[in-house]
Amino acid sequence: FSVLEGLLFDWRGSTASAGNLTSAGPEPAMYALNYSGSDESGQVRMTFGGGAVTQVSTLPVKRPNPHVIPVTKEQLEGVLDPMSAAFLYAHADNPNGDLKVCNQTIPVFDGEQRFDLVLTPKRAVRVTKEAAGGYSGFAAICRVKFIPLGGYRPDNPGIKLMSQTNDIEVWLVPLPGTTMYVPYRIVLPTMVGYGSAVATS
Repeated sequence: FSVLEGLLFDWRGSTASAGNLTSAGPEPAMYALNYSGSDESGQVRMTFGGGAVTQVSTLPVKRPNPHVIPVTKEQLEGVLDPMSAAFLYAHADNPNGDLKVCNQTIPVFDGEQRFDLVLTPKRAVRVTKEAAGGYSGFAAICRVKFIPLGGYRPDNPGIKLMSQTNDIEVWLVPLPGTTMYVPYRIVLPTMVGYGSAVATS
């Protein structure tokens, strides 16, 4: 990412998720994340069972912080990992495009924070392919409300910004041959202006 006339932030990572896809939605079994950027690096590993998180391990190990709102056992039931939440749970009845895909609340646990993503319909647009392997067709734009529930500090400025804004949006596009949708574009505010990410293939 390049912001403020050349200030660079470089973040790299790999992530994977495994589980089952049912008529009621995804049932994750495993989630893994490895990342490095700025002055830190680390990893997250999670396993699921019986519809709940059963084990979490993170590196580096962080000391308990009394200022952090704890995640309760109940909040870890019926949740999705970030990969399942982003790439599987957004489904609708019409594979050719349906704003009803935006009518849902997605419960997410990323190994540290527990939060809900509340999606509501915003508008529909037509996307034009910009590169080979890119997407061309309908996109449902959803407004996203970030609701933190546990694993965060209330005085964290980033959490305050994300939870108070109404400007987060995700563009969802149908996954060919299925009734599922996947994110094509994500827009969100940051401390230094708006940022966005677009799928290239």
